[in-house]
Amino acid sequence: MKPNIAGAFATSLLALSITQALATEVDLATPSQSAQATPAQDDSSKTDPTDKGGKAKKLEAVQVTGSLIPRAQIEGPSPITTITAKDIDRQGFADTFEALRALPIANGSVQDPQQTGGYTPGAKTISLFGLSPSFTLTLLNGRPMASYPLAYNGNNNITDISNIPVGLIDHIDVLTGGQSSVYGSAAIAGVVNIVLKDHIEGTHMSLRYGEYTDGGGASKRFQLSSGHQWGALEVSGGLQLSKEDPVYAYQRSYIDSYDDDPTGKGAVNSRTFLRMAEGSNPHYIDPGAATCAPLSNLYDGSTTYSYRAGSNLGYYCGSPKNVGYATLANQSTDANGSLFVRYHVNDNTELYSDMLYSYSNPTYSGGSPFWNQTFYNQASGQYEQWQRIFAPEEVGLDAKDQHVFTRSYNVSMGVRGGIGNSSWNYDAYYNRSQSDVVRRSTDFLANNGIDAYYLGPQLGTDASGYPIFSPNLDRLYQPLTRALYDQFSATNRADSMAWTQNETVTANTTSLFSLPAGDVGFAAIVQNSNERFDNRSASPLADEGYFRGVTGSTTASGKRSQYAFGGEMRIPLLQQLTANVSTRYDKYSYAGGGNGKATYKLGLEYRPIDTLLLRGSYATAFRAPDMFYLFSSRSSGYSQSTDYYKCREAGYNSQTYGDCAQSGTSMLAVSSGNTALKDITAKSFTYGFVWSTSDNRLSWSVDYNAVRISNEVVTLSTDEILSQEANCRLGVSENGQTSYDINSPTCREVLGEVKRLPSTDPINPGGIQEVDTYPINVASEFQSGIQSSLSYHLPTASIGMFQFNLDYYDELRHTYQEKAGDPTLNYLCCSNSDEFKSRVSGSATWTIGKWSSTLFGVRNGTTWNAIGTQKDVGPWITFNGSVNYKVTPKATISLIANNIANKRPPVDTTNGSWPYYDEGNYSALGRAVYLELGFDFGS
Repeated sequence: MKPNIAGAFATSLLALSITQALATEVDLATPSQSAQATPAQDDSSKTDPTDKGGKAKKLEAVQVTGSLIPRAQIEGPSPITTITAKDIDRQGFADTFEALRALPIANGSVQDPQQTGGYTPGAKTISLFGLSPSFTLTLLNGRPMASYPLAYNGNNNITDISNIPVGLIDHIDVLTGGQSSVYGSAAIAGVVNIVLKDHIEGTHMSLRYGEYTDGGGASKRFQLSSGHQWGALEVSGGLQLSKEDPVYAYQRSYIDSYDDDPTGKGAVNSRTFLRMAEGSNPHYIDPGAATCAPLSNLYDGSTTYSYRAGSNLGYYCGSPKNVGYATLANQSTDANGSLFVRYHVNDNTELYSDMLYSYSNPTYSGGSPFWNQTFYNQASGQYEQWQRIFAPEEVGLDAKDQHVFTRSYNVSMGVRGGIGNSSWNYDAYYNRSQSDVVRRSTDFLANNGIDAYYLGPQLGTDASGYPIFSPNLDRLYQPLTRALYDQFSATNRADSMAWTQNETVTANTTSLFSLPAGDVGFAAIVQNSNERFDNRSASPLADEGYFRGVTGSTTASGKRSQYAFGGEMRIPLLQQLTANVSTRYDKYSYAGGGNGKATYKLGLEYRPIDTLLLRGSYATAFRAPDMFYLFSSRSSGYSQSTDYYKCREAGYNSQTYGDCAQSGTSMLAVSSGNTALKDITAKSFTYGFVWSTSDNRLSWSVDYNAVRISNEVVTLSTDEILSQEANCRLGVSENGQTSYDINSPTCREVLGEVKRLPSTDPINPGGIQEVDTYPINVASEFQSGIQSSLSYHLPTASIGMFQFNLDYYDELRHTYQEKAGDPTLNYLCCSNSDEFKSRVSGSATWTIGKWSSTLFGVRNGTTWNAIGTQKDVGPWITFNGSVNYKVTPKATISLIANNIANKRPPVDTTNGSWPYYDEGNYSALGRAVYLELGFDFGS
């Protein structure tokens, strides 16, 4: 107990002294930010501070993520987590994303391949501390990676980690807190540094096969790595090939249909065949049961004569199962290769080149193809809407597949070494990273061919702008054939690209000069960078109306240049007290604007005894405006959303919006970029301790984090704008917990972004015509929490080695204010919350003789229900495991299971929107089992 009491007292004293010295603006009255767990490393990574004679020995300095100065101790003033390649394998993770997503600090909701209706189902990213994924800087071997060319959520730059081959990774460092003073833009929440294997001895090969026990997702993976040295020349490299089958929602019995709705209100069949009369008395035109009967074979025999009771609209032919044909996991074939070349010119100089190339072609489906048209029916003398959703029995399961062909590379070439016999070292390199994406789909709404098939030739346009047809009703209730589908289709292809390149020179010394307490370390960096991107999420023909109804179309293109210079000092103030000081200035230039920003970081490390480190830091950080925010052209597309104002006014709510006639309304969404944006700025604060026993078998760390973000860029989505518009017009949020003033800044802004049809419109009087938005610097955000890590190693003489790790994160506060004068939203409460407040992960590994086994578990805390009235969803607890047996000195066999208990997402009885769980937090993939064979061929 004594070390804990001393640690708590010293931590409080250190926090007080740092607060007074820095006079920060971080709100310390409220407990703040998160405790991140550090997975334990292998025993080989532990450094014994004494030699065999028991005398203290000098530890070799190594480069550590977050510092330009080599240092002997891995732990510094900011919390850092290291995930080794062995951790990834034995803890049962299938890829890099899974390993990072399982970290307790990666508690934020993120879009992944389950969300096929999003902008980036082919990419994967993480959210540290519940903050935007764009606030985490991702590095490869300490160098920047190009942004993913497609916009995350329609307007953010992210780094895609789905193409980082797990078999080529040596380890991953995750450093939390503001790190812009070393790395520049984006390092607000922290830095993820993925380090590849650049020194390989001998040849190693592995084969893996696996699949999900509930069906789908069969996967195959081949890994090969090898290295050799010929005199002064050293070459290492690796190859990973993998192939995965898709997982469809119909393969998960609890989300394969609308009949799975957990609210108890009863399923409403999808309107797969619909004829609707529009105007002052909207209603479905009854096809009759006899018309629906011949269609009963469609959607696995589930199409029936259906009735939509909630809004008394009437009868139609429908099915509850069309939702089951969306994918939950992509089909993909991936190829990744790395090559590392080192040439030792002499004892002081090394030429080097690092290369990684990746190819993938994720394929996903958002469900069945959809067609509808609103028009004036000359034959019936009324406005009508016709709709079809086409079943796999008609057009095939692959009819709506979208392919994302991704090619990316990262290459560095440089020279590094020492300067003469001095303590100075340098590294001068050129780095370029590029990602090319081709998004291709078969779009059957091409050139109005499907309109002509169902409605005949257009006979003109009426005074309100609606097309006039005199259609043949018989065709509406006849199944389509694949041949006709192909006849009406065309390839919708869009190319996008993003690259970044930089020339960098760093120099460092561990002994710039000496003080009574020790040598002062120093490092400097000078960097020149350029980046460019061209993004188009749909074919140029979509802008010309060739592909009618294309949604989510984004067009943006731009380039900018940057230069930066900075320095870092490590100053031993006392024998036990060390200060870390770093600063950097970044200047961005681009057509229409430019920004310059200086950042700094101050850190203290206090070691009152050899086994206890007390630490604290204060840092400023920034995020340069996303290229999408800056350079997005005026782009538009039709999307489906709900007119929340009209629906709420008519008495509907989140559980019954599906019954509202204005749900799923098609509307035009328009957005554009803004080159006048300023940098997003942040201030972060951390303090805590690291304690271990003298033999390093037991170690424990606890850290408090807080970050305050200002000038955050906001571009509200169509759905958010319409939800806010309803709040403003009605004066209160749906759950009644937040009041809104229609004259507040946000309400005035939102009401100006929604354009409604005139009250004289014959179909939708006062309905939504267009939603406009653009990005602006207005929002502020504050987040805080506690992160902790505990590890214990227990060697025994007779029953092997045991290793235990326990990692914890608890988010204490997360608030957001869109504009000054607006209400401050609590992101940990009610309908505002979409992240885990608390997460715990732990692992236990037992190694004995030729056997080793690991059990890894994650407990995701409870979350708020869909309507934000109770925090009663979850918790969600999953376990992974592995068993490894060394058959021979060169051959190993492993059995690996992911989600051993096959835990489904927790049930939310208020969530009436398919798939009835929060896809950003939970996964419906279920249990996966893998068998892996490994071979070591030696040198």
